[in-house]
Parts: sequence; C-alpha cells; structure tokens
Amino acid sequence: MSRILVVYASHYGQTRNIAEHIVERLRRQSHDVTLANADGAAKAPPPQAFDAVILGSRVEFGQHAPTILSYIREHRRALSAIPTGFYSVSMSAAASTRRDPNGYLVKTFGQLRWAPNESVAFGGGLPYTRYGWILRFVMKQLSRRDGHTTDTSRDHVFTDFAAVSTFADRIAALLGTRRGRTEPVRSTVVAH
Repeated sequence: MSRILVVYASHYGQTRNIAEHIVERLRRQSHDVTLANADGAAKAPPPQAFDAVILGSRVEFGQHAPTILSYIREHRRALSAIPTGFYSVSMSAAASTRRDPNGYLVKTFGQLRWAPNESVAFGGGLPYTRYGWILRFVMKQLSRRDGHTTDTSRDHVFTDFAAVSTFADRIAALLGTRRGRTEPVRSTVVAH
C-alpha cells in the first residue's frame, strides 16, 4: 500500500469531481489516499510524506489555477523525486483529439521548469445553472463558437470517467515499477 496525495483546484466542481473519482479508484486498489483542495483554507500537505502526488487544475482564461502553480513551485524538488501525475480540465479538451489542446500542459510545464511522469487533459463541464447571468451569456457564446451545447437550462459534463480511471491506474503502476526517478513526461488528451 502506498501513500498518495491528490491536490486539486476547482472553480465550479468538475476538477474536484475528477479528483474524487481518482481517490476512489486508488482506494479500491488499497492505497492510502489524501485529498486536498489547493484553494481551501487549509494548506495542502507537502509531498515529502507521500509516495506519489497527483495534481489537478482547471483552466480558466487559458491558465491553470495559481494555487496549483504555487504548490508546484514551492515543492518542485520534492515532486521531482517521486512519481507524479498532472491533469488539466478544460472545455478545449472536450472536443479535441490532440494530446495537449491549446498547449496548456506544455506551456505550464515550461514555465515551471518541471514535468510530471504522467499528464492528461480531460474535458470539463458547462455548469450553466451555477453561472451568473453574464458568465452564462459569455459561456453560451463561446460554446456556440466551439460547437458545444448552448442549452443553459441544465449543466453538462464532458469528462470521460473511464479515462480518468485509466489515468489513476497509470499512476498506481508507477508505484509498482519504480520509486523516485523522473521519467519523460507522457501527455494524453481525452475527448468527450
């Protein structure tokens, strides 16, 4: 059994939902998993007490969450010494078959001068019913432009949870085959 930390930053809840799915998947494999909200009142625990760390971030206005980026900067050395995973959540990944829609992952890892062992881009969601009227209008226009649904009467989810399970399994496999050495980053995109 390994100790795994999952740290996420979510605005409307889809990145959190993905984090919770990952935690559940890893716990069913008998791992001891800690879930931490990077945007929460309590500071996320440092990675030194864990065998692996998975980081998840929403993408808003083309950027990953500042709290996740700060966590990586603060703990870059410790993160480089253990198996790590990073998942990105955006609507760009919802309809794309490219490995890194809009280059969010490559851009972020380049700016941080750090790369995880595994990375993936998941489609997010359109929680229209939770948006204020201005954001709902803007998101409807962007969704129309990008070919997504414009039905604002309900929320929409574009995350492939089978792919989320596969990502969690890949992190667990890293724990079974090696400890502490960084391998080249492998990025995949999962479209709806």
